[in-house]
Amino acid sequence: MAHWALKAASDGRNVLISTGDKDMAQLVTPNITLINTMTNVILGPDEVKEKYGVPPELIIDFLALMGDSSDNIPGVPGVGEKTALGLLQGLGSLEDIYQQLDKIATLSFRGAKTLGAKMVEHEKVAKLSYQLATIKTDVALDKTFDDLVVNEPNLDKLLEMFTRYEFKRWISDLQNGGWLAQRSSRKAPVPYSAEVATPKEQPAADNFPVISQENYESILTHESLMRWVEVLKKAPAFAFDTETDSLNNIDARLIGLSFAVEPGKAAYIPLRHDYLDAPEQLPVDEVLTALKPILEDKTILKIGQNLKFDRGIMENEGIELNGIYFDTMLESYVLNSVSSRHDMDTLAEKHLNHKTTTFEEIAGKGKGQLTFNQIEVEQATYMQRKMLILPCYCIKRFILK
Repeated sequence: MAHWALKAASDGRNVLISTGDKDMAQLVTPNITLINTMTNVILGPDEVKEKYGVPPELIIDFLALMGDSSDNIPGVPGVGEKTALGLLQGLGSLEDIYQQLDKIATLSFRGAKTLGAKMVEHEKVAKLSYQLATIKTDVALDKTFDDLVVNEPNLDKLLEMFTRYEFKRWISDLQNGGWLAQRSSRKAPVPYSAEVATPKEQPAADNFPVISQENYESILTHESLMRWVEVLKKAPAFAFDTETDSLNNIDARLIGLSFAVEPGKAAYIPLRHDYLDAPEQLPVDEVLTALKPILEDKTILKIGQNLKFDRGIMENEGIELNGIYFDTMLESYVLNSVSSRHDMDTLAEKHLNHKTTTFEEIAGKGKGQLTFNQIEVEQATYMQRKMLILPCYCIKRFILK
């Protein structure tokens, strides 16, 4: 990792390394920064100095003095973080310290007067720790950046590897064309990365039609259900979302399902709305039996927001959600992992300039907040535009195009 980072930086590229390891801070330069994706904190040269008390070029010396048990770096016995900082800020690098041992006693931190003798006693350990803390960057690799470009899979080599390691299911998928089924059975969709909307290039609001309540259909009859089943069967892809009474997909109940095949053509199937005077809804078994073949069909692409959750909910109902192609939440994270908001309200406003109706605006907040089964079907149907608006746009832009 360090080798490629330095090589890329020397070629004039800007490098971002995803890591939480403090030893990687020694690599930081104006062209190389670190990001901790757990906290969304980015470290450049100034941030490294602010966080650790020393600039990137002294991180190795810092670790060599105080040690790092997680990386088996012993450090100098009796030297902790504060003492290490006092030495480095007062005298410079580890090499500088050993050239000025007589000046250690003049430094203004506790124990400075006796530290010089300790440094002499443990000089070998200090220098060994320096070697252990140094990340090797001169790795002999016979690869270039061009070699790292993703190419078409070598099926013969894959089969050889899968056979050697007894990956039986992958062998079967490879021999049956499962890995290439999507590519061979239909026109390949335009890759997301080829046309993605970045913060510098957001689609104009008029690229997406105004969505009114009339654009969404509540499915309450067998006839309308079967009509939509036929629509979904013929679609190359559709946006999909589940609504539940809990965000815990282990014990959540499925309250409704929504589908969209293109902007302005969508439907919501209420299943378990149980508020007073709720309309009669189709039997859950009837709906799931009709939809199961479509949801499990790998050749019909599914697009959605947080499809991992939806997949878990459908598994609870005995349906394996296959053909997952595009998840707007995951793609948002890939585009901007430092953002703390990847919800549909934020994404719709950011990428489509479209203000959605939030769940709290309809269900309320706090202890009195309604669960989805208590929301009127008409409102629930209209609310589903929020969860389908961006997936619909993706269908329009990447599939139908």
